[in-house]
Amino acid sequence: MIPAFEDGAWYLPQGLHAATLDEIEERFVVAAPFSDRRRVVFDGFRLWHEIITSIVPDARFWVDGGFVTHKPWAAPSDVDVTVMLRPDDLNNLTDDEQQRLAPMFTAPGPPRQQPMSGLVDAFICLRGNVDNTLYWREHWSTVLDQNREKVTGTRKGFLEVKP
Repeated sequence: MIPAFEDGAWYLPQGLHAATLDEIEERFVVAAPFSDRRRVVFDGFRLWHEIITSIVPDARFWVDGGFVTHKPWAAPSDVDVTVMLRPDDLNNLTDDEQQRLAPMFTAPGPPRQQPMSGLVDAFICLRGNVDNTLYWREHWSTVLDQNREKVTGTRKGFLEVKP
């Protein structure tokens, strides 16, 4: 269950919080500011999620970014997500599955290219890789203000969608 925002906050309390896609939709589309834009972003994310899970059923998804906030100054442009995969899950993919999976992640630029017409900003983290896991935990916990400046001394939460 997604926790409530703390008094005056527009972001989740610090930590990794379990959530279903339906809970994310209710909280960050239906009950959020800029719901029309959020609907477009979420629909792209849901389809993307279905494609990934059809290829790698045991994937876990760490979801973050402006999408999982209620920041009042701007609509989210995309959903930020790290897909947590076991090395064996990747190693056991067929050539066809590898070909289908590859374009589903953000390609560094220039020009930077994101899947789903830019609605998803997606990265892979191998489960068990401590350094990468710590990097994503730190990255997704960072609070940015309206000018995209880091808010020091403040940490926020993010979501995990499991199979």
